[in-house]
Amino acid sequence: MISLKALIVEISFFEAFFKVHYTKGFRLTYPIPLPTSTAGIFGAFLGIEREKMKEIMGKFLFGSKLKKYESIISESVTFLQYKPKVERGVIPLSLINNPTYLIAIVGKEKEIREIENKLKESIKFLPYGGQNDFFIKDWRIIGIEEVEESDEITNYAPQDWVKPGLESGIELQILPVMHKLSENPNFYFIINGKIKLKRKIYCTKNEKIGVYELNNFNIEY
Repeated sequence: MISLKALIVEISFFEAFFKVHYTKGFRLTYPIPLPTSTAGIFGAFLGIEREKMKEIMGKFLFGSKLKKYESIISESVTFLQYKPKVERGVIPLSLINNPTYLIAIVGKEKEIREIENKLKESIKFLPYGGQNDFFIKDWRIIGIEEVEESDEITNYAPQDWVKPGLESGIELQILPVMHKLSENPNFYFIINGKIKLKRKIYCTKNEKIGVYELNNFNIEY
């Protein structure tokens, strides 16, 4: 096994919206940013151009964990549709209110320490919570953590990877994701607690944040 390290960053937003795949008549949010959104956050910090994201970030693994949040709220938003004709309408929009996340980037130790140093020296851009009108509240570097293979995680995984019999008191959401990890589109998103998997995957040793390759997901930068 290649020795891997994880850089953990804590980041919070006033509000966040990470659009759920497949939804059209309403706008639903993932409670936790997917690996692609997590890569986008690190990419903003590092000033990586959108066109170069796949090339530069494709060699790393990414994952996020919900640390705390205030609530998931619903709002009504007005939209304009221009094709085939101009139409105005109102759709419901769900938002995560005051969320704080732990986000992880995993790779070879030398490269991870280089990224940590770059973040300590200066950042290029402040990331946003899924869309550019959801502003960052605060962020800080937690540090570098060991990476291990484990069948227990605290963030998200494909539904058919999860062992039957969830632990008592766990809070989760099941939402569809465009991914290539299995035939089932649904993912388990852990709001509180942890899940046991049928297989071992890479995760951070202490926080148990499961991490994934970007090429297993629908990438939109």
